[in-house]
Amino acid sequence: MSVNENVVPLIKLQEFDRELDGLVQAKARIEPERNKAKEEIHFLQTQFEETKKALTQAQVEKKSLELDIESKDQAVRKSSSELNSVKSNEAYKALLNQIEEAKKAKSALEDQVLELMERMERLQKDLKEHDKAFQQNKSVCEQKIAGFDGEEKKLQEKIDQAKAERETFSQSIPKDLLQRYNGIHRGRRGFQVLVPIKDMICGGCRQTLPPTVLNETMKGKELISCDSCSRILYVPPEAPASDAKPQGETQSVPS
Repeated sequence: MSVNENVVPLIKLQEFDRELDGLVQAKARIEPERNKAKEEIHFLQTQFEETKKALTQAQVEKKSLELDIESKDQAVRKSSSELNSVKSNEAYKALLNQIEEAKKAKSALEDQVLELMERMERLQKDLKEHDKAFQQNKSVCEQKIAGFDGEEKKLQEKIDQAKAERETFSQSIPKDLLQRYNGIHRGRRGFQVLVPIKDMICGGCRQTLPPTVLNETMKGKELISCDSCSRILYVPPEAPASDAKPQGETQSVPS
């Protein structure tokens, strides 16, 4: 069996591509992790801002209720001052009803203020907790992001170096052979252009190969492709048999 002389450099080129694909995939995994850290910062900040906004709205609402309470107080005082000046019982009763309604309305508003103050107390507590969580986790997430940025930079440097090495090596391969390799590869990440034959099976598409294909491949006169997947086939060399004797076997001594 002989191996076509072009198989070895193409396998080497394939190793360059495999290494390059691994680096690209490693770099691609960084962006989702970095985005996750950024989203965590955004979530914590949004949580803090929403709590702060809710507290501000509660404060505005409390101020509005206090103004309404003051208005009811003024209505009570005004109606009370008019009681001594009315001439008829009907007018007197009407003023008493107005005073009673104003007092009821004031009491309801005061209940709302109390509920609102309890809510504001909870919001103030939540705001402190959210602010603390935001500051603590922001620092941790920013460190993660900085780490991802550094890792991405290193991987990009390795990618650039691997691309340059591949380009340099590919220049040593005949142009027509390189075109054939690239035409099969077509930039597909992780795709193997050259695959071994094992037990009459293509190492790429796993289809059974006819004996003629195996025979032509073993002759090594030209590059043979699989009819099913178009990958270039080769027969890997067999591991050399060991000359060592099995453990426990003893050599006979001549008498």
